[in-house]
Amino acid sequence: MTGWLLVIVPVLAGIASTLQATSNGALAGRVGLPGALLISITVSAVAILVLYLVQGSDTGLFPPGTPWVLYLGGFYGFLILAALAFAFPRIGGAWTIALLVLGQGIAALGVDHYGLFGQPRHPVTAVRAAGIGLLVAGTLLMRWR
Repeated sequence: MTGWLLVIVPVLAGIASTLQATSNGALAGRVGLPGALLISITVSAVAILVLYLVQGSDTGLFPPGTPWVLYLGGFYGFLILAALAFAFPRIGGAWTIALLVLGQGIAALGVDHYGLFGQPRHPVTAVRAAGIGLLVAGTLLMRWR
């Protein structure tokens, strides 16, 4: 069952990110980009606070010796929210998400290859590079008219 969860959960996250980008893009059209981001981040913060209060933490929020770069996730999340809310209503959902997935694939290949942020190393191989090539092809096909 765990094996299937490792496939299903990221797929559900992909669905959620598309729906999030759709709603944030539409909301930005009504209240502006800063307002839409503020609302989205506030809702996320409340949900995270509830999760934190329910689940708790064994280490606290700032364990000694934690590298500062590991705290940049929130900044990256902001960039993702802002970019998707900006691009979605302008270039459409399929093209925006295809570009997002392409960017994720390229970045993930680098993270894997170099073992960034303490992740296990998985070197770039010809097959994995071909996978990025297929992502490029798929991204271009999403724009084809």
